[in-house]
Amino acid sequence: MIRQMTYAGLMALMASPVMAQSITEDAEITSVLVDNMIVTELTTICPSLSARTARVNKQAKAMMETITAKGYGAEEIQTLQDPAFLATLAEKSESFFAANGIEKRDTEAMCAFGKAQVAKRTPLGKLMKNR
Repeated sequence: MIRQMTYAGLMALMASPVMAQSITEDAEITSVLVDNMIVTELTTICPSLSARTARVNKQAKAMMETITAKGYGAEEIQTLQDPAFLATLAEKSESFFAANGIEKRDTEAMCAFGKAQVAKRTPLGKLMKNR
């Protein structure tokens, strides 16, 4: 009897959806959002750079497909707009620039970095273009 209950319990667990991690802790999703923030900062600060709208939109669509595939719901998606989460993204963006030796107040360095990303065709560079 115990063996049957254990087997039935295991089958029930396997059939139920596994709770995904919090969407705000999902590295696959947050990395896209941080990249978007970095590109936005670079294209805002540097007048000679602009976003490749089609690529950014394609990346956003792929991210939404990932969100759907992972089973995140509308409430979880709303948490992506939470000020605390946005502050976390901003900190990651700051860390990225700091790790690359760039001070965000240095417009010249930001532009040079952005142009180098475009020239090297890095993942970030592919989201931007020279005007």
